[in-house]
Amino acid sequence: MPNYTFKCQECGEFTVWYTGMSGDRAQAPCPDCNMAAKRVFLPPITFRMDSKVKGRIERGMEPRLVKKEDMPKKAPSRPKASRPWQAGH
Repeated sequence: MPNYTFKCQECGEFTVWYTGMSGDRAQAPCPDCNMAAKRVFLPPITFRMDSKVKGRIERGMEPRLVKKEDMPKKAPSRPKASRPWQAGH
């Protein structure tokens, strides 16, 4: 279940668990004073993640640059259909 953190001006932060996909996620009523509270965006919890995934997130999800010389060598393959103009018919 997704949980969202909201901050009330009077009472402070609270968390709401939503069971469905419908509803407003930008604000929610405070459970104590019933005033409208705005959503607080928190960073993802990374201390429980796999070290490879965590490292990838911390690097900024940038793709690695690979030179053509470093790519694995593959022999060109022939088409599997004996008549390629009829493939898929």
